[in-house]
Amino acid sequence: MQSQRTTGTQTKEEFETQIAEQLVSGKNRTDVVRELVQSGMSESEAHQAVERLYFEMKKTAQEEEFSAEVVPFAILGGLIAAVIGGGIWGAIAIWTGYEIGYVAWGVGLLCGLGVVMLSQGKRGMPLQMIAVVTSVLGIVIGKYINFFDVFKGMLAQETGTEAISWMSMFSMGMIQFFVANLSAMAGGFDLLWIGLAVYTAWSIPKASGIKI
Repeated sequence: MQSQRTTGTQTKEEFETQIAEQLVSGKNRTDVVRELVQSGMSESEAHQAVERLYFEMKKTAQEEEFSAEVVPFAILGGLIAAVIGGGIWGAIAIWTGYEIGYVAWGVGLLCGLGVVMLSQGKRGMPLQMIAVVTSVLGIVIGKYINFFDVFKGMLAQETGTEAISWMSMFSMGMIQFFVANLSAMAGGFDLLWIGLAVYTAWSIPKASGIKI
């Protein structure tokens, strides 16, 4: 393969990634072609490779370019993912008796994907922010589900099951009590997994970066 021969031990994927990174950084296509020629590639092959990659990236950037009309759909996608992801995390915590951190990471993944899917593949910073906010919301939902189950179980041991029959997960008083104690329930590992979830949610709707 010509690109492999010209660039030594580089594979075709590594070679194309290198060109793409230069184009994303704003380097002029003529300069990229010149560098490839200096490395041993013929001018026609270098020009063809750069132009092909540039127009593929430009097409991708145009397809994913952010537009305000997708915001409601992105919010909906993030919220659905937050409820589903948080519900799954909470259910696993109840079932196992542990808040498994990497499941929280999965909440961030779901929210990022939900935002992109319902915004029809659009990307950009506003969508990244939606993904981050909804991922945090999803983690809070998961924690609340587990908190409610633990609290209800402890209260049942002290007062009996009949005394807790009135308790509802959707009670405003219960939600306020949870929020008031939320900071006390966040340990070091919680912050680590939340950080990874937020980073993942932020990364998925990130634009490719090439200037159209």
